[in-house]
Amino acid sequence: MPAYRKGANAERELIKILWNNGFATLRAAGSGVTPLPSPDLVALSAKKKLGFECKAWNSSYLNLSIEQFLTTKQWCSIAGADFFVAWKIPNKGWLFIKPENFSRRDKSFTISLKKAHAVSVPLTVILGKQAVIEK
Repeated sequence: MPAYRKGANAERELIKILWNNGFATLRAAGSGVTPLPSPDLVALSAKKKLGFECKAWNSSYLNLSIEQFLTTKQWCSIAGADFFVAWKIPNKGWLFIKPENFSRRDKSFTISLKKAHAVSVPLTVILGKQAVIEK
């Protein structure tokens, strides 16, 4: 499956999950190639604003270009939205990672799959349905 289609399908899956949890959702198709910054997905409720950069990638590392990472973070800051990178691991599910958990390298922001598993925030916490992460 081409990378674009795999990513678009993952975004649509997350849209349905968010919608079914009471969020109005919007997918910014082609968000990585538009001249102005925007996240891949925006999710809104009466109490929360969320911006997601989505990746569907089966690898031991996830890399995001510095420009894409910083402009999406800037968009979320201007909008007053919480920013998460949503990493879909094929056939395994979603990881939701805060931007501060990424390491900046020469050309990208990166995180290992191992670290992503350790720091991933459960979607129930992001959506405000669970106040404390159960250990």
